[in-house]
Amino acid sequence: MPGSGCVGDDFLLHRDTLKAAKVTLPVFAHFCYHDKSGAYVVYLTESGDRRYDDDTLSSKIGAHLFKINAGPTLAAMGTVSDSAPARTAGVQWWTKLTELNDIDGDGLVDPILVYRFYASDNGKMLRDPYGGRLKMIAFHRDAKAAIRAITGDLDLQRSTTASASYFKLPPVLQTHLVRKMKRMYDEQQFGFDNSHAFRPQK
Repeated sequence: MPGSGCVGDDFLLHRDTLKAAKVTLPVFAHFCYHDKSGAYVVYLTESGDRRYDDDTLSSKIGAHLFKINAGPTLAAMGTVSDSAPARTAGVQWWTKLTELNDIDGDGLVDPILVYRFYASDNGKMLRDPYGGRLKMIAFHRDAKAAIRAITGDLDLQRSTTASASYFKLPPVLQTHLVRKMKRMYDEQQFGFDNSHAFRPQK
């Protein structure tokens, strides 16, 4: 998505602001939005410690959703934290797949974030859409839902599961996430399985 949509970056990106907000990893990207409940900022962070010929991946990533209150001050609304196993090339946010829209029409933005784990072959990063794993996070009101996908060259190597909170999302938001995955599959970004019927995560 183009541009951060933020004003007041002197405050939002100041080291004292980030320290007080407990944003510990380097900020890779940040986005702002408004809805009927107020103003918000989303920080996407990455450790950026796994370097390849023409790309940089991370061993750790994080996301922080804050409400921007008067002052200004930040109030924590939700977080994501994950790490890449040593056997993988690393993990990276897919910022082009970030969405900040009111999907169910309730006047509140439903942020959707996507990040991918890349496979490794003899220390080299593999960009094959049929290799690695992917996670999609959706925030809705006070809930956070996760979709986890594993891919492979064969159908039996692929699986998609969803957290219990996914099944409590409004049907229109569930449908939106399924359609998003189908677009990613059609555009050869990631090889999802074809079931479109998620199994609950154990």
